Amino acid sequence: MEFFKKEYPDTGYVAVDVTYVSFGDRLRAIRKEKGMSQDEFAKLLGTSKQVLSRYETGQRIPKITHVQEYAKRLDVSTDYLMGDSAEEAAFNSLCPKDHPPFYKIFMDVMNQLGVDIPGMAQISGLTDRQVRTIIIRQMKDAPLPIALQLSDALGVPLEVWTGDRRYQPTDITAEARQVARAYDKADQKEKAMVRMALDLPPMTGGGAL
Repeated sequence: MEFFKKEYPDTGYVAVDVTYVSFGDRLRAIRKEKGMSQDEFAKLLGTSKQVLSRYETGQRIPKITHVQEYAKRLDVSTDYLMGDSAEEAAFNSLCPKDHPPFYKIFMDVMNQLGVDIPGMAQISGLTDRQVRTIIIRQMKDAPLPIALQLSDALGVPLEVWTGDRRYQPTDITAEARQVARAYDKADQKEKAMVRMALDLPPMTGGGAL
């Protein structure tokens, strides 16, 4: 629970009823999203209806090689298909059940920022494929690693991605934030050149502004 202690330092541990999404739960959810029967979905995975049924009811655990093959056929990551980690389960448990789906929040932020899919990929650090997957698959909940990355890269509070807070644009553009992040990662010589070009005073001491 270190993540929640870091995000909410004044509250200490956050007591939540954690519900884990298992491999079988994830398979069932993807199948229903696609509107497929067990027979149809089993054919897509390259397995039998009987095996799929046992997966979905938690009576059978797949081999890792099978998970990798299923993930490839479903165009999802193996981590996502395997179900929730402890932090992801706690994160999802904190999301309000009646919140707008993540993909709509994501698209609203894109619209407010005035960026298209390639632009969102550039400023967020996500791949073009990840951005398209969020939108095309109409992801209902934000995976924890993606929510954290978006919050860090765009300066958007985590509560926006969980649906607890509406997105409020700031005066700092996404491009300006990206430039600032690049500056932070630059070495001392590069920072000095940037400061000289911008007619800023030279760095002193440990390089603090």
